[in-house]
Amino acid sequence: MAVCKWFNQNMTSSSTISCNQSIDFPDGKTEQPIPYEGTNKRCHDCNIKRGGIHHPGCDMEICPRCSGQLISCGCLDKEDE
Repeated sequence: MAVCKWFNQNMTSSSTISCNQSIDFPDGKTEQPIPYEGTNKRCHDCNIKRGGIHHPGCDMEICPRCSGQLISCGCLDKEDE
């Protein structure tokens, strides 16, 4: 069983339809996450249902700021002081 470490939900359950409701960025602003709209009924990485919000850390989650892959786009990186 794969468990979401943020929300303690079973990620393989067909009843898991949504997870993270907001994304907090280092500049203190919060953005609404982009729902999964892939061609499959469920995300292949976090198993979220089409129309649902990805689990944090999902490699398919799209950044609401730059439209890149959220885990690697750099928008969540803290700025150097």
